[in-house]
Amino acid sequence: MNLRCTLLLLPALYLVGCGPSESEVVVDELTGQVLEPVTTEYDMHRLLEDSDITGGQWITTAQVQAFLQQKGSYLATYKDPAWSNKTAAALIVERSKAYTISPLYMLARIQTESSLITSGTSTNLAKATGCGCPDSGGCTISYAGFGNQIECSAKKLRGYLTDLDAGRATISGWKPGVTKSTSDPCSVKPANKATAALYTYTPWVGAYAIQCGRSDIGGSSLVAVKYNQFKSEYAWGTGSTVTCYSGTVDGNVAVGVCVQSSSDGIWRQCLSDGTFTAGTTTKPTTCTASWPWCSSATLGKSVPARTCVQSSGDLQWHQCGAEGLWQSAPNAASTGSGPVGTCFATYAL
Repeated sequence: MNLRCTLLLLPALYLVGCGPSESEVVVDELTGQVLEPVTTEYDMHRLLEDSDITGGQWITTAQVQAFLQQKGSYLATYKDPAWSNKTAAALIVERSKAYTISPLYMLARIQTESSLITSGTSTNLAKATGCGCPDSGGCTISYAGFGNQIECSAKKLRGYLTDLDAGRATISGWKPGVTKSTSDPCSVKPANKATAALYTYTPWVGAYAIQCGRSDIGGSSLVAVKYNQFKSEYAWGTGSTVTCYSGTVDGNVAVGVCVQSSSDGIWRQCLSDGTFTAGTTTKPTTCTASWPWCSSATLGKSVPARTCVQSSGDLQWHQCGAEGLWQSAPNAASTGSGPVGTCFATYAL
């Protein structure tokens, strides 16, 4: 992914860092943007924790909207016409949660790639997360646009984590405990899945990590800087520690999450005492996230979450996931499982 580093709008005399003199402005070699001074350094082998990437599922659209307003962001007033005029805050929260990715992490990714969280202009809006924009230059046109960028980024990161959860390396060969070279180059051995996923997305250590890195590249270490900065700048809360076990999901769901049961199609919502509501035939309006049945054109009917279907459209396997979204499940036929767990049922052509 292209590296989009934060633009620092401060006089050059305030810039300090390792290597350059105090009055020297350090410009990112790949993007031409001014790098911030190195005030915090991270372990390049452990940039973030796994929970930093997948947590924050309690974060609301209202919180993200307030944060964008606090930062004076152009995104605070932006609505994407390609996504039913949804606000930037709604897209960040909804599309991140659809793939169980933290909205707070997504804010850090946007800032790292495009500076849009603190920018008052729309510059780089079409490539907000750098998704589909390789370091070699150019961006895939199908990923252009703010909503498409959030969707692309969250979906790709979920794909990396799915591989790592299954004990596989990511598409570019990153895996915890396995040493691999970055583009800096640095020899990195990721200590966890989060770090392996970050280097898959952006294969540079950059200027904000100890041991190694380029002082003129932001890199994955900048994501850690922005994540922790944004985490400390707003009262995001910690969410509830209570969960409800769902047989439909085959796992625990957080308080407020709604599940359409695979047994009877009834909607039930997780309560703060760890139990589900009695259920209704319609989806509750207070769901913080949901697991509905997915509509299948191949089968001509809707099927429960975790169902795996070989599509007549592309002949590929897909699995019904959160928010009624079909996710690619290429190994479903051989393993009986997909990105959201064991197949509830399988339908081959």
